[in-house]
Amino acid sequence: MERMKKSKKQNKANRIIKTIVAIAPPSNGPFVLITMVLSLILVGTFAAATYARNSIYHSHVTLWAEVVKKAPFKRRAHENYGQALSSEGYYKEAYKEFQTVMSLPDDGSVPLRDLYREIGVVDFRIGMFNDAILAWQTGLRFAPNDPSLLNNLSIVFMQTGRFDEAAAAAQTALAGDPSMPQALNTMGQIYLVKKDYDKAVEYFLKAAFREPDVPARYWNVALAFEQAKNIDKAYEYAQKYAAIETDPAGRQRAYAYLEHLKQMLHS
Repeated sequence: MERMKKSKKQNKANRIIKTIVAIAPPSNGPFVLITMVLSLILVGTFAAATYARNSIYHSHVTLWAEVVKKAPFKRRAHENYGQALSSEGYYKEAYKEFQTVMSLPDDGSVPLRDLYREIGVVDFRIGMFNDAILAWQTGLRFAPNDPSLLNNLSIVFMQTGRFDEAAAAAQTALAGDPSMPQALNTMGQIYLVKKDYDKAVEYFLKAAFREPDVPARYWNVALAFEQAKNIDKAYEYAQKYAAIETDPAGRQRAYAYLEHLKQMLHS
């Protein structure tokens, strides 16, 4: 399986993000769905927030590199080192660590469900979508109906245009965990693509209720309301997004979107 070197990380990541947002129906302005990658990353063993800064990336890589040196035959050490490398963009090196985990005697410290989830995350991040599907389906053999694996599958199915399979995977995830915000968000994305805007609003609202501190949840609600021609509600949720978004680029996008909606309200 071809892996990416560190020097190519950013360009490839940008290509992945562009292809993901391209599947969302465009609004009348330059405003698109933004949270599919986020949903994927959040269901890994480590929360995405753990890796919010480059300094933290570095410390985790350094930490687990030292642990691996001291405990070279411990599967958990290699798996955690692989996760840290993957989160920083060293995909080839991360995959090597996951292969090391598989080569070591099973000491019960690393469920195969978790290992194949992390392998699939690497595949997804470098655009190897069929390999990601295979990895997560393999993980499900060891943990049938695992909600996070199923939600990841639904995301990659959407990325490859397999919307019915995406819906089935997300619905199965919700059967196992009805309040899972990532799967609720995924269902909203699916209905948005299918142009069932009322259903999209319903699921995005549920996701926002479950994760009220995640700005992107309100952004998606606003987009769905706009597509449903409820501009007042779109404006309300765009304001909520702007109020809690801390990223400067996100806030700029929010202000532009609010101006866009103002023009629609007064046209």
